[in-house]
Amino acid sequence: MKSLPILAPVIACLLIVLTYLLVQGAAPDAARHERALDALRTVILYNAALQRDVLRARTGLLRDYDPLVRSVGRLDEATRSLPIARDVAGGEAQADIDRRVAGVTAAVRDEEALVEAFKSDNALLQNSLNYFNYMSSRLATEGGGLRAVEIGVLTTAMSRFIGDPQPEAAKAVTAALDRLERPSVDTPSASDIGSLLSHARLIVARLPAVDDLVARLQAAPTSERARALQDVYLQAHGRVAARASLFQALLYAAALILVGYVAYLLARLRRNAQILRERLEFERLIASISSQFINLPRDRIRAEISEGLSRLVAQAGLDGAQIVVSRAGDTGPSGGYAYRRPGIDMPARSAKDMIELASRWTLKDHERQGCISVPRVGELPDGSEKARLGADRLRSWLCIPLWHTGERLGFLALDAVTHERHWADDDIALLRTAAEIFANAIARERSEREREALQARLNQSQRLEAIGTLAGGIAHEFNNILGAILGYSEMALAVLLKDSRARRYVQQIMKAGGRAQDVTEQILAFGRRRERQHRALRVEPVVAEAVDLLRASFPATLSVKTHLSAGDAAMMGDPTELQQVVMNLGTNAAQAMNNRGVLRIGLGTTDLAEARMLSHASLAPARYIRLCVSDDGSGMDQPTLERIFEPFFTTKPAGQGTGLGLSTAHGIIAVHGGAVDVRSRVGEGTTFEIYFPRIDRAAADVPDSEAEPAETPVEYGNGETILVVDDDRPLMQLAEEMLAALGYEPVGFDRTPAALKAFRAEPERFDLVLTDEVMPEMTGIELSGQLHRIRPDLPIVLMTGYGRPLRSRQLTAAGISEVIKKPLLSAAVAQCLARQLH
Repeated sequence: MKSLPILAPVIACLLIVLTYLLVQGAAPDAARHERALDALRTVILYNAALQRDVLRARTGLLRDYDPLVRSVGRLDEATRSLPIARDVAGGEAQADIDRRVAGVTAAVRDEEALVEAFKSDNALLQNSLNYFNYMSSRLATEGGGLRAVEIGVLTTAMSRFIGDPQPEAAKAVTAALDRLERPSVDTPSASDIGSLLSHARLIVARLPAVDDLVARLQAAPTSERARALQDVYLQAHGRVAARASLFQALLYAAALILVGYVAYLLARLRRNAQILRERLEFERLIASISSQFINLPRDRIRAEISEGLSRLVAQAGLDGAQIVVSRAGDTGPSGGYAYRRPGIDMPARSAKDMIELASRWTLKDHERQGCISVPRVGELPDGSEKARLGADRLRSWLCIPLWHTGERLGFLALDAVTHERHWADDDIALLRTAAEIFANAIARERSEREREALQARLNQSQRLEAIGTLAGGIAHEFNNILGAILGYSEMALAVLLKDSRARRYVQQIMKAGGRAQDVTEQILAFGRRRERQHRALRVEPVVAEAVDLLRASFPATLSVKTHLSAGDAAMMGDPTELQQVVMNLGTNAAQAMNNRGVLRIGLGTTDLAEARMLSHASLAPARYIRLCVSDDGSGMDQPTLERIFEPFFTTKPAGQGTGLGLSTAHGIIAVHGGAVDVRSRVGEGTTFEIYFPRIDRAAADVPDSEAEPAETPVEYGNGETILVVDDDRPLMQLAEEMLAALGYEPVGFDRTPAALKAFRAEPERFDLVLTDEVMPEMTGIELSGQLHRIRPDLPIVLMTGYGRPLRSRQLTAAGISEVIKKPLLSAAVAQCLARQLH
């Protein structure tokens, strides 16, 4: 198709040249040429006949003038046919011929006029001569004497004059006529003599004029002009004929060239047709390869890519093809996709070497359409590229990058070992299309694999969220029970004797309640319902402190090796929760090693330039703090690895684990915006890598640990009236007893409508309101809002057992001054009320 803009002007030029040669090579019309020559010959012939007949008429040999009339007619007809010969010349030659034709025509016209004059004069002359001869002979015979002599003298003089009409001869005839005209006695007949004299005088007068006409007719240039015209015409005709012969020869040569060019075009067309057929087959192959990936299951994509490579190699006449993928993990166990024709001996190439060669290609002269095209490896300049391709025994090489949505996935390399191969632009375009098909298939396989992984993680997250919601609800109810246990136990301790057995029993109850509260805290942390106080902190001191705690708790058979290199790296978080993550992971690792072996804990920083997929999450490009906990224990199989963060899931025997350690750690990591990557093999141990978002050190210039507040004495009330609202009646009663013991006057309600009605009746009666958060008829925040609108200056304290973060705007709008955590303990309640009232 690219040759059409060039071929069209060439064909047009050839047509113009052939037309010109055809026109110029046309010979003069042979019939016209013969008619012209016949006309010229006729002019010459009949001019000679005319001159002959004029002489015959002058001498009296013609009986009539019909020959003269015929000759004049033929001359006239011939001169009218002379202009048909004008197609043999052009320019000056044609003008010369036209002038000569005009000259011949004019000469013929002059001759016609002379002939007409000659016929008239000659008729009179011949009549007078005949009469003179007749009368002079008769008079000389009949007469005698002097007249006969005079007539004889006249006849002699007339004969001389007729033979040579000179002036002297005319004078002699005139003298003889004058003598004969004198009267004489022996005149035979005066009338005859008079007639003789009149005719003799007419002869004397007409004969010179007739001879002059004859001379002029004999001297007419018609024949000479006709011959000169004939010579010029034949010369022009010869030149035209020679020129026509030349152009005919050129036309013949052009025809031969055209025939050769047509033969070349036919061969070229056959070659192009063959190329088009091959290209059509190639396009069909690419379309077939493309269609085979439609709705193809993911597990068959790799096999179909290998099959497509084999078909591509066979169709393109190559010896091998290879696809390498840039991203780690996408190349599969074989290092990518490769195909070699049977019998082709080529050394194995690693994906890394090929990616490095293609990525660092420096020979810009061998780049076409964004691809690396090397038709002859031996002609490359000496360097690493030539050495590498030569080591692979390649003679020709084409490398096409695989692009998908602006991302380069890898490269498609096409190899020619047994022969050299030159790739046209159209071939490269088709091969790029094939590369796009393979890139789309690889991207699809990767996307579906990632989608399946994401779906699995989503399902796991949904399970965790559902379990977390259930666990949070259970923890809330358990917290209410613990509130009653711890509250009444605390009150019992206040009235029991110090050394009594009952006090020791109640103290054991408090310890057990504390352990139960820790379990509740873990459940709330897993369910993300506990209120957290995140701040900027340096990570290394926090982790170091947790490691010291681990060393202190481990037996001598288990050693801990650390590599803490985070320096001043900081993050936003809760130091207690971060230590809990280290403790939980360390404890889990120790149990996996049966408290024998080496536990390795590392801490450092890393910067990710691109997104990374982890076993249980994905990381965006950013700066991270990496915590690594590794053991050489029993390890885990894949099904176990997928469930390790499920709450209450454990591989330990019954009674040796709660299944909340890893799930709690996972919940803390998720709240801190982190991610977990777990690698494990059965019998080879397990490695946990935790990534936390890193912040600038300037934002973390705060103390690394907060000092524990010093114990303050319990402050008692002065009989202030406290409105207590809790839908759990036992807890409400417990709160009343606790407040009464602290010196306050409690007024308790287990239904919010009753509490609201009592407050509306006497709003100034109450000094503070202590209300639960979650209640069936009206939440504590809604009740607080109602009370705040009635009395804006009233202090309101909200009790919560969920521990989830509450919005400060919502609390402020409801008039809530402080939030206290359940289960309630006397010291915490006393400090809270003292802050609000005193």
